[in-house]
Amino acid sequence: MVVAEAKREKEYLRRRFTDTGLRRLGKFLRSWREARGWSVHELSEKTKQHEAQFYNLGGEPLPKVLGVSIAGISRIENGYYNKPAPDLLWLFLDVLEPVHPVEQRLLTLEDLLLVGTEFWNPNVEA
Repeated sequence: MVVAEAKREKEYLRRRFTDTGLRRLGKFLRSWREARGWSVHELSEKTKQHEAQFYNLGGEPLPKVLGVSIAGISRIENGYYNKPAPDLLWLFLDVLEPVHPVEQRLLTLEDLLLVGTEFWNPNVEA
């Protein structure tokens, strides 16, 4: 029983972004941006448009800052963004619509978290 609890705790502690996982996640997101043929500037604009549409549909006032800045995208793609927030990752999922390389389904937030925590390497087939 103690061994099982220790193993579970170890797995929980491992569910933190790692430097390698963040670099891998950034590289993965960059590959999807490039597959769309978008520059960093174009992706930034698309995240702003998408978020504005979300607020407009909800009848909410637009915040002063929308989307992801060019510098923010660059930091994420280069693995220098420490702990990307779930809403930021969801925004990338909504705009880029990345597909799982093996299962051919849209990726989920959980998939991106698995990449960032080194539980899944999308560059290696399962």
